[in-house]
Amino acid sequence: MRDLLGDLLGELATAVFGIFLIAWWLGGPAVTAIIWSEGDKEGAVQILAAWAIITTLYLTASWMIRRARRAG
Repeated sequence: MRDLLGDLLGELATAVFGIFLIAWWLGGPAVTAIIWSEGDKEGAVQILAAWAIITTLYLTASWMIRRARRAG
């Protein structure tokens, strides 16, 4: 029963993380487009730049973690 509960919580965490990533990938450019259409081009570019930096850091960190797991 404890193993089943652990597996269930692991799957739930994976699903929540996946939904968050989908929202992140779609939300960053969408928010930028909304702000751009309202006329605040500088703010839109700043949000898009922040979104790109955070995405790059996430992808780099996940690559490094995967590489460390394979090596160890």
